[in-house]
Amino acid sequence: MKYSKPYLIVTLLVWLPWGLQCIFNTGNVADVIGVAGVDATGNTDIRVMYGGVQFAVGLMAALALYDGRHFEKVLWCLAFLGSCMALSRFYGLMIDDSGTLYTWGVLGYEAFAGISAICWLRVLPRLQAEDTGANAP
Repeated sequence: MKYSKPYLIVTLLVWLPWGLQCIFNTGNVADVIGVAGVDATGNTDIRVMYGGVQFAVGLMAALALYDGRHFEKVLWCLAFLGSCMALSRFYGLMIDDSGTLYTWGVLGYEAFAGISAICWLRVLPRLQAEDTGANAP
């Protein structure tokens, strides 16, 4: 599974910094994507739903980078989150006419995250069997 580490590093570098940015600087979320809380509760929700969720995915990738036994869990997370986020963003793109560079770029990454994780999950049992066979005495 020689490509799992670069995959996890990319995942960590995409999700974790943006999650931290959203937790500690909700104004940046407004500047970048136009989402702003109209009161304290709204800002807290931005911190949680934008920051907390993405920070958690980044931490999952960091954990799997440290301990490869968690790689499959990260893949399941990305398969669901990436796919659902991409489908929701595509729907919004069509309904809301939000075709900005940001929207297309994030849609591309979310689709990549979901599809690549699904592909990993499909080949992972075979790769694990190969690794086990190569390490056998």
